Amino acid sequence: MIFEQAFMALPEFLTGTPFKRYQFEGTIVTAFSMAVLQELNSRNVPNPVSLLRAEVDYPIDERKRADLHIDLRKLDLFNDDLHSYGFYENNWLEAKFCRLSKSRKPVTTILTSTFLLLKDLIRLCSLVPDNQLQGDDSMSGRYLLHAYQGDPSQYFVYTRNQNRSRAEREWIKPLIAPGRQTIKINDLQLETTQEFKKCVGKRASRINVEATVTNFVHIPREYNDGVYHIVLTRIEDFQLSSGKRSFGRKSGKIFESGNGYGLLGPKIVNRILTD
Repeated sequence: MIFEQAFMALPEFLTGTPFKRYQFEGTIVTAFSMAVLQELNSRNVPNPVSLLRAEVDYPIDERKRADLHIDLRKLDLFNDDLHSYGFYENNWLEAKFCRLSKSRKPVTTILTSTFLLLKDLIRLCSLVPDNQLQGDDSMSGRYLLHAYQGDPSQYFVYTRNQNRSRAEREWIKPLIAPGRQTIKINDLQLETTQEFKKCVGKRASRINVEATVTNFVHIPREYNDGVYHIVLTRIEDFQLSSGKRSFGRKSGKIFESGNGYGLLGPKIVNRILTD
C-alpha cells in the first residue's frame, strides 16, 4: 500500500529538477525511501523514520539482507477487507538498478544481471519472515524494485543453449511487463554455467518457483540515457519447491506440503542460495 503509493512519485525523485541522477543501487533505494517518507509525512504519521529500515538482516540468516523493510502496524489500518487487496503490515523489498557505463554498455554483465534478479525473486519467496503453519494468514508483503537506465531488454540474456538450439528463459518477460503476471520456473537444471552457480547457488538448479505477481511500471515515452524504465513487482501468491516438497502462499494463506515444511523449506533454500 505505502510502497505502491510511493512508487508513483519515483520518476520525480530520479529525474526531476532539482534531484540528481542516481547511479548506484544504494541510491535507488535512497530515492525510494524518500518517496516512502513523503507518503508517510502526508498522512501525519508520528516519527515516520522509525517505521522504515534499510539493509535489514533476514532473520533466517544474518549474512543476507533485504534492501528495505517497513512495519505498518502503527498505522492501525489493517483488517480482513484491506488484506484482501494484497496488502500486508510487514513489507520487505529487494532492489536492483541496471545502468550504462560512459561507453553505453551495461555496467554489470547481462548474464550476471539476469541471474541476480532471479536470486532476488527466490529470496523474497523463501527468506522473508512469515507465519509458517498450514492455513495461517500471511503477514508479510514481498516487493522487488527494479529500475533500468533506458530500454530494459539490453540488460538480460533472454535465451540459453539447450540441445544445440536456443531456449527462452520464460520468467524474464513476466517480471517486466505491466499488470498481473504468472511466473513459472521449473527448468533451472538447464542452467549449467558457472555464472549461475556463482550468482544463485551451486545447487540452485533443484529449486522450482511458481508465482503470481503484479507489476507497477513507469515507462517513458522515449528511451534515452536520462530516463528510467522502473518496475515495482509485488508478489501475490507463490509456491517454492525442491523435490516433492513445497511451501508458499495462496490467497493470503500459508500452505505447506507436509507438517513442518513451512519451517524447514526456507532453511533448505537459504543453504542453497549464495549470499
